[in-house]
Amino acid sequence: MDPVWLLLLLPLAAASGWYMAALDGRSNESQKNVPKAYFKGLSFLLNEQPDKALQVFMEAVEVDEETIEMHMALGNLYRRRGEVERATRIHQNLVARSDLDESLRLLALFELAQDYLKAGLYDRAEGLFQELRQTDEYREQACRFLLQIYDQEKEWQSAIAVAESLDRHSQHDLSESLAQYSCELAEQSIIEGRYREAEEYLASAFKYDARCIRAVIQSGRMASLKGNHTNAIAIWRGLEHWAPEALPEVIDHLSNSFEAIGDVKGYRKFLESNLERCPDPKLITALVELTGSEKGTEARQAKLVELVRKYPSLEGLVQLLKNRGLTDAVDRNHSDSRDFNTLANLLAEAVGQGRDYLCRKCGFNSNSLHWQCPGCKAWGSVQKNARVRTQHDNPTRSSI
Repeated sequence: MDPVWLLLLLPLAAASGWYMAALDGRSNESQKNVPKAYFKGLSFLLNEQPDKALQVFMEAVEVDEETIEMHMALGNLYRRRGEVERATRIHQNLVARSDLDESLRLLALFELAQDYLKAGLYDRAEGLFQELRQTDEYREQACRFLLQIYDQEKEWQSAIAVAESLDRHSQHDLSESLAQYSCELAEQSIIEGRYREAEEYLASAFKYDARCIRAVIQSGRMASLKGNHTNAIAIWRGLEHWAPEALPEVIDHLSNSFEAIGDVKGYRKFLESNLERCPDPKLITALVELTGSEKGTEARQAKLVELVRKYPSLEGLVQLLKNRGLTDAVDRNHSDSRDFNTLANLLAEAVGQGRDYLCRKCGFNSNSLHWQCPGCKAWGSVQKNARVRTQHDNPTRSSI
């Protein structure tokens, strides 16, 4: 027998005891009907005939309203088992009853809405959750399910309206999610060239979360797209003191803007000062490449060795090995060149299998930054999973 069906015996057995106790004050006719229907359905379950059991239980609902909660549990278990159509039939049957108590009707509506959601019928689910949202008993739960729907359908304006309501009526802080919804709208506006509208959405994002990293990044992009690179640099550099771990996400933008205003010296100073705050491989690579473009290959190699000694990391070691391979190739030492390149490629593959980002809520690991965690769907929870310690955190250094 399917183990899931064994779970049915628990609520049904509990319901049985309750029914038997309740029968003491009822007529002899009722004493015969409900237990008979119950045990008949239970017999079908034990004989692995769930369809017949369902039919008996559905008929029992029409005989006695005291079996309604048992059917609620049965429908819920059907849905969890993945048999959404059966769950829907049960809950629709209950909702259709004209003599159903209001509290039970709302419960049946809530279960039916979840059936529709599970089946991917978002329009129907939304309609029921919107109705339930107007009740005190189901307001918070309905709003949370509505957020799932609007999130899935990328209806950010609707998500903001529901999240604001939920934020007011619950103890949960949804400021991060609200800021991210605004950033989603801003991103759409930026792509479509509606910059003024994008600025309004970004202002809303900062209203919800004054330190929204994504909004800072987008604000700098807005300034650079409008040709104001000095302002863009100032916006991105605002991350230096309160979110230095986010600097690698804007390093390419910063490089382009510094280049646009011809301030190579300022770019070098920025990289050198921030390596102490965030010794990320992206910043190290940027400074190494800048040194090479200014002073040549030998200076580039020397800078790489210097930085990898100061900020040891596997990524830095990969770069050293690759550069050593290139040097040996130039010096015609092809055997050593092949060895170093092979070792570099193997190490690079191992490093690439690591995870640079971690969700602080569910622990999801990723190689790239996600504003919404693909695992738990939380917004703004994925952060840099720093594998490199600062000089202060790691006083012992390896020598190369």
